[in-house]
Amino acid sequence: MLEVEDRVLVGVSGGGDSVSLVLVLKELGYKTGIGHLNHGLRGIESDDDERFVSELASKLGVPFYSHRISIRPADGNLEAACRTARKEFFRSVCERDGFSKIAVAHTRDDRVETCLLNLFRGAGMEGLVSMAPVSGNTIRPLIEASHEDIQRFLLSSKQSWRTDTSNLDPSFARNRLRHEFIPMLERSFNPNLRDTLSRTVDLFRNEDRWMQDLTSNWVEEHAILSPGMVSVDAESMRIVPVAMARRAIRTMLRQLGSHLFDIPFERIEAVRGLLENGKGGKTIQIPGGLVAERNFDRLVLREFQDPATEFNYTLLIPGSVRISELGKTFRAEIADSSIVPETSESTARVFVDGGRLGPCVKIRSWKPGDYYKPVGWPGGKLKKLFQRTRIPRSQRSRWPVIVSDSTIVWVASFPVSREFAPSGRSQKVVTLEVL
Repeated sequence: MLEVEDRVLVGVSGGGDSVSLVLVLKELGYKTGIGHLNHGLRGIESDDDERFVSELASKLGVPFYSHRISIRPADGNLEAACRTARKEFFRSVCERDGFSKIAVAHTRDDRVETCLLNLFRGAGMEGLVSMAPVSGNTIRPLIEASHEDIQRFLLSSKQSWRTDTSNLDPSFARNRLRHEFIPMLERSFNPNLRDTLSRTVDLFRNEDRWMQDLTSNWVEEHAILSPGMVSVDAESMRIVPVAMARRAIRTMLRQLGSHLFDIPFERIEAVRGLLENGKGGKTIQIPGGLVAERNFDRLVLREFQDPATEFNYTLLIPGSVRISELGKTFRAEIADSSIVPETSESTARVFVDGGRLGPCVKIRSWKPGDYYKPVGWPGGKLKKLFQRTRIPRSQRSRWPVIVSDSTIVWVASFPVSREFAPSGRSQKVVTLEVL
């Protein structure tokens, strides 16, 4: 959890748990600093908390870092908004002042409460495994201690602390759980309920880690990760145990940067439903700007892109033009007519018989009914070519089509049209290229 050389930023609210944490770490000889975020939620009380923690830092002779914010959560989840703000503040202090660890004062009781709250919300095992002792560079040294243990320590140390009156407000679910529900369960079922549930969380944590290791290995072996997208063979995922499929979906969403906080179980199940036969072309919107879709035999998770609106640009020969809807540039150049290549090795460039072109070509979006006869391929509707080459529906509207008058010259990434392929009789050869 801690090495001798670690510098530890201790999150101190002023409450008994966090005060005892910084006292213990200081007494053990660790290099510590105190971080305090003033949410401003309780007016003068919040300011008094900050003053108390500042004086404690001065008394202990450790650096003090404070910051004031105004929490206005858009979704009404005050606890989550405060937690996010604290994490960001602690992270910034660590980066700026060289702290290697962040110590927070979660206790056994906090862990049990979070486990039960997540259970009531319908969380799976990942949600029940709350507050790991070590998570990245965040540590929880008091995770096995109870509130009663900590208060006895503070009293014996003659150390005062602040009491957050909002912790007594029954309008908060955690307070009702702490002051009403858990005591009732202890009286009615198990006087050692907190110890029992804490031990259960440990068991869950070990099993969760084992299952997640199996899942991560499976995803690494089967999934293809590229910028903004991850995909996997649908049949391979469909035949694995349901629990692993769910975990694999969550793992791939994390690879795309999702924190999963706002993705409910029902949405994960909807994504898993795309693994079934007959789901080709179906899409599922995922909170956080992501999309799941079934593309032929693959399940694809990707960042959401607005469908490209219809575009139509003129490319002079020679010349270049930027297609803003695609973020790509097209270039046309006059090639040396003494060298007539049969084909181009690049899918981003083709050679065209310039004698069959006018002074320019048009670059436009695909239209239903487009007919194309690429060299070496059977001619037919472009839609059929997209299907045969498994171009996802979501990408077809963004596929550039180069035309001369009303005839297709080239569809990007495919061979040039047979009608415009250069030959030994070509008087002028033009290269068309996507940059």
